[in-house]
Amino acid sequence: MREALTDIPLDRLPAVVADLGLKRFAAEQILQWLYRRRVSNFDEMTNLTKEARAMLAERYDISAVEPISEERAADGTRKFLCALRDGNAVECVIIPAEDGRVTVCVSTQVGCAMGCVFCRTAGMGFVRDLTQGEILGQLIQAFRESPEPVTNVVLMGMGEPLANLDAVSTSVEAMLDTRAFGLSKRRVTLSTSGLLPQLDAFSRRFDIKIAISLNAATDEVRQRLMPIDKRYPISQIMDFCRDYSKRTRHRVTFEYVMILGVNDSMEEAKKLAALLAGMRAKVNLIPFNPFEGSEFKAPLAETVERWGDILRESGVQVNIRVSRGQDILAACGQLASLVSCPMSNLNKGSRE
Repeated sequence: MREALTDIPLDRLPAVVADLGLKRFAAEQILQWLYRRRVSNFDEMTNLTKEARAMLAERYDISAVEPISEERAADGTRKFLCALRDGNAVECVIIPAEDGRVTVCVSTQVGCAMGCVFCRTAGMGFVRDLTQGEILGQLIQAFRESPEPVTNVVLMGMGEPLANLDAVSTSVEAMLDTRAFGLSKRRVTLSTSGLLPQLDAFSRRFDIKIAISLNAATDEVRQRLMPIDKRYPISQIMDFCRDYSKRTRHRVTFEYVMILGVNDSMEEAKKLAALLAGMRAKVNLIPFNPFEGSEFKAPLAETVERWGDILRESGVQVNIRVSRGQDILAACGQLASLVSCPMSNLNKGSRE
């Protein structure tokens, strides 16, 4: 299997170009074609010579993913199933918002090993990490398909991003690099269940937004929902967040999936308010998004509103997440690719 050009880290591309005997500036041209113009075959790289295009097509594939199906929700959310070259598949989502933002939710693994009981992806178990090209390939597809400019990217699709630290790191480099996607660091968010050593290393290297999946105010409740709490309990998460806020002056975002009768009591709300007292924090309240096979249910709307009031009264910034794409299983916690997807057309950029 040939390497996909999108799998090559940006800092390695000049060496690839030199190995082909091309001029150094060809690396910049290739970057533009891949990430700015998002071409689907080598013949579209018209400012490269025919010989250069032929050499590239002989040695490399142009993409590591192939979109094979799309679903559209009533609210405009679009979900793509992207086939990988080994027969696996992942889902990515384009989420338009009423304020004009267009957010792309990108997957970083096939399945997930974290075992969060409220997440449909967890039901797949862990299959493997995605490569850089497989992560960026989803984003390229979203840029191609979105009728409006993509404004935000969230690494919170299938998988735990920090369990795939190397590929996620080089992918984020490409997202931020002005020669590639050129996204603002304020527009890229990584969501994690709390792999603290990796989170510390990542947050010192990249100044993008961090969201931590908390979902409880006590270890007793959190361990029922998220096995990772046994390794990295809430007290350690809070220690990290205080240090992070101090050294970056950034507000920490916590994701809180609210589940009826599990973690949505008023007592739990007050415990969360006390836990976050004095911290520069923002909480995204996310009513549970149901899926077949789950025993959980979403909380009552008035419960979510009261939670928002309790947290705001304690000085915590709160956002109540409007779940989009529920009708196509594209909302938070609903992604999964439970099918095998043999590739049919991934070498379309190659010459026979």
